[in-house]
Amino acid sequence: MHDFLKRGGWLFLAILFVVTALGVGVYSFFVNTHPNDNSGNSCQKITVGEQKPAKNGKYEGAQLVGYKPVKHVSYVQCQDIKTGNGKTVAATSTITATYTGAIASSGKIFQSSLDTGQPFTASLGSGVIQGWTSGIPGMKAGGTRRILIPAQYAYGATGSCQTPDPKDPTKCQVYSIPPNADLVFDVTVLAVK
Repeated sequence: MHDFLKRGGWLFLAILFVVTALGVGVYSFFVNTHPNDNSGNSCQKITVGEQKPAKNGKYEGAQLVGYKPVKHVSYVQCQDIKTGNGKTVAATSTITATYTGAIASSGKIFQSSLDTGQPFTASLGSGVIQGWTSGIPGMKAGGTRRILIPAQYAYGATGSCQTPDPKDPTKCQVYSIPPNADLVFDVTVLAVK
């Protein structure tokens, strides 16, 4: 009987641990993907100047205009730079947009579609990072939004490799986005389908 109670106690603690961990995970997911007025996820209106390229004529490598670097982004946040007057983006819309992405802790641009002159077309239901899926709905065509994204809703612990290690292609020699980097994007929606 004593062994039965002992095993039952351990089983109870194991179940309690699993239920608690699951509850915390579900709560975290909900808080980070469902904006409300008290969480900071509501988009505030900001004013920034025009983004200028770096000295080499490219946006990549320049500092993101009007952005003050932050040490850590804990949830998806958005700031409207310009409110559009076109069709509203839904969570499952396909958008055509231009974007400029920077590392949140430095403000240094790692990539911009302005460098190629080619807008980006993708479905928010798939094909984009989760931070875009959370941060872009509600925008209107013609609008520009700044979205701050925690690493887990961007490229996570993997990052994005620019130059693989020639000796071991499973490793990265140079990252365009380092592992566990929080990001900031300025996105201008050109069209919504």
